[in-house]
Amino acid sequence: MTELGTGALVWAGFDGEQVPGPILDAIRAGKIGGLLLFAFRGNIRSKDQVRAMVREAQEAAVRGDLPPVPIAVDQEGGTVVRVGYRAVFPSAMAIGATGDPRNAERAARAVGEGLLADGITVNHAPVCDVNVEPRNPVIGTRSFGDDAERVAQFTAAWVRGSEGAGVASTPKHFPGHGDTSLDSHFTRPDVTVDRATLERRELLPFRSAFAAGATTTMSAHIRYTALDSEAPATISRPILTDLLRRELRFDGLSMTDSLDMSGIADISIEDVVVTGLEAGVDAMMVTSGLERQLAAAQWIADRVRPERTREALRRATWFRERFGRTALDADFDDEPRRDLALQIAEASITQVGRGALDTGVDARGRAPPPSRRQRHVLEQRPPASRLGTAGRLLDERLVPAGAGVAREGSARGRRSVVRRPQPVRRGARTERPCAPHIRRRACVARGSRRGARR
Repeated sequence: MTELGTGALVWAGFDGEQVPGPILDAIRAGKIGGLLLFAFRGNIRSKDQVRAMVREAQEAAVRGDLPPVPIAVDQEGGTVVRVGYRAVFPSAMAIGATGDPRNAERAARAVGEGLLADGITVNHAPVCDVNVEPRNPVIGTRSFGDDAERVAQFTAAWVRGSEGAGVASTPKHFPGHGDTSLDSHFTRPDVTVDRATLERRELLPFRSAFAAGATTTMSAHIRYTALDSEAPATISRPILTDLLRRELRFDGLSMTDSLDMSGIADISIEDVVVTGLEAGVDAMMVTSGLERQLAAAQWIADRVRPERTREALRRATWFRERFGRTALDADFDDEPRRDLALQIAEASITQVGRGALDTGVDARGRAPPPSRRQRHVLEQRPPASRLGTAGRLLDERLVPAGAGVAREGSARGRRSVVRRPQPVRRGARTERPCAPHIRRRACVARGSRRGARR
């Protein structure tokens, strides 16, 4: 088996139902170390298509005498579901509303089993953010709530379920995206609370997730002034090395959020890759731009200290050996998992009162049809040069649960129901994304979006 090189630290996204030839060649040559699947980019159409696509990527790795590459997706539940043909589970907030962390563990295990059947081995979940900011435009029901201890219990349970199923969990967005009124897809938020608050609130769920056995974590494009007054977490050594490695003693794979997001786009992609690796990142999510995806491995080889590269490659090699797998040849029965999704949804409704939750699943745990998809309002306007890319990424982050079922109307169809973003005035009251998962009387989390105050 060929020893992995710096390309193992670069993960790539792409457009279409098949992995493009240049990406396959890069996998074979060891210049790409992982793949990211997105619904809005047309990567996920059907079970057979996904399995064939994953198998082709793994065959390319084998031809290069390399281990299979990890394949990642965002399958949180609720509004953030990419593989819509599998059992669809309620949002984190709805699961948290059941009051029983075992539901999070059961859901994560079921989700992981479905993903693994198709060769997807990394799930970018759970969301560890404590959603304490009522104006938060991007977390909302993706969080288990606004109480740090409860969020910690449920995120740890999710990690146990996912890792137990053989799918890597990804606690995110380290060290926390819950106390922001801005969306890092469109701008770089600042979290200005003191270190004691971060310790008591933001870091508690991550500590629990790491203790439960999480194998990866995803950092945020956010600046935390109490930890680093200059750099966002993505490229911050005080956050990614001093805090994550030394204080929290996490030795798993550290990955970035998408480098297409405007929260990091004011820095050149080459500098982000190099500075991020030096700061402690092990996997750079270069989600678009074939030229920079293919160049990233060389940037690392030329500009990152050899000792830091060796450390990152140690983790990448271990991670790839554990989570590089091919899709199952056998069929996979989703019905028991759809039944479980329905049970958890019913438990949510029972706890908070009839009609309080729109759990995002139908009576058989399936994604809703397009006619039931939610509409979302964007809050900030990104720089003009980044509007297209950042907008597409937000569409992906908030794509409804039906994505991945139909062959038509993916990105273009969703953009038709997204209103134009408007600038946010400091102190102004803005319209927030409507996520009618929970109403005021439920009192599940003060930090939920507009639906929480209905």
